[in-house]
Amino acid sequence: MPRKKKSATDPLALSRTALEDFAQCPRCFYLHRSQDLKGLRRIPLTLAVATDALLKNEFDAIRSSGASHPIWERENLDVRAYAHPELDLWRSNFKGLRVTHAATGAVIFGAVDDIWQNRSTGELHIVDYKSTSKQGTPDLEGGFGAGYKRQMEIYQWLFRHAGFAVSPIGYFLYVNGRKDGGFYEQGVGCMRFDTTVIPYEGDDGWVDGHVAAAVECHRSSVLPESNVE
Repeated sequence: MPRKKKSATDPLALSRTALEDFAQCPRCFYLHRSQDLKGLRRIPLTLAVATDALLKNEFDAIRSSGASHPIWERENLDVRAYAHPELDLWRSNFKGLRVTHAATGAVIFGAVDDIWQNRSTGELHIVDYKSTSKQGTPDLEGGFGAGYKRQMEIYQWLFRHAGFAVSPIGYFLYVNGRKDGGFYEQGVGCMRFDTTVIPYEGDDGWVDGHVAAAVECHRSSVLPESNVE
């Protein structure tokens, strides 16, 4: 049996993932988030978790020193790895950066992968790590691209509402597993990756209204339509 529905006056917290669920299917969002009906379990992307951890270690190693990185030099990016005492919290799942949506009182939160800071302007660039293994150069067209763009724009919205100066340009750091070459080096299995940096100019003008609609849906007693055909 579903748990008792919260009243409209109860505090509500919605994650970035919940907002994406609402964008994809309001009915699924309502049944899962409002009525507590369990949805299908997502397949854990354990390889992606490993590459995320390695990339975070890579950029954390130069964060305190302020050193440059070969990827930035290759892409002609005038940035540094942004240092902040709450960075680990912002990158922690189920915690992340939290802001209160003024119009509804709902708490909106999301966990970022990384933040780079523009050395010239001081603005923050939201960075999202992606990993795959496919032919060709990764891009944001087709597939999960639309969802990735929404993800970036929600993160930009969160940091702007938390009072940070955020550049409209975010970066997807995409690592693409290669299938050539050997696997074992001195008895240790190694996979090589090509790295693509995809700049994306986000527009978060839709997010405020989307949050309001998601909150209204969550607090409604009416089953919404589905976007799934």
